[in-house]
Amino acid sequence: MVLERLLAPFRSSNDRHKPVLDALYGTIMAQSRDPYFYTELKVPDTVDGRFDLLVMHCYLVVARLRDGDASDQELSQHLFDHMFRDMDHALRELGVGDMGIGKRIQKMASKFYGRGEAYDDALGAGDDGALRDAIGRNVFAATEPPEPAVTHLAAYLKTAKAHMTGQSLNDIRAGRVSFPRARDHG
Repeated sequence: MVLERLLAPFRSSNDRHKPVLDALYGTIMAQSRDPYFYTELKVPDTVDGRFDLLVMHCYLVVARLRDGDASDQELSQHLFDHMFRDMDHALRELGVGDMGIGKRIQKMASKFYGRGEAYDDALGAGDDGALRDAIGRNVFAATEPPEPAVTHLAAYLKTAKAHMTGQSLNDIRAGRVSFPRARDHG
């Protein structure tokens, strides 16, 4: 299966990139855990809600790295793999047995690609309605999304994408990445 082949690399580590991956992923994780998303924007503070914000922020870095050369694209793949190694570890800590890990990881990877494609399409077309729909459908899937929150999160994602585009690939290669403040996009 294609997805299984895509997920195979995440199971092995890449020591050469580990310090950079740890730094990038740490920043991505910290931004996705900003309390503002959960308290003010009412993103569900659940495993799924946190996963969606993690995906959103990882997508931004992965998409920026896709703009670079082959080594940047390789780093993008390593970052994806790093995220899913962390997901594997988190599922094991939650008590998911070995038999269920593979299927859950495949489903999560599929969600990552689906969300990334939806965000790429909407952002690339400048379609704010499609972006709000994608956020409502994904981030707020388990709840009735509060319209101002969806609009705010869409504005944040647009700004974060532009912010990411302005960041030096050399900085990202060195593990330095930043995101705009979420509260500034209402």
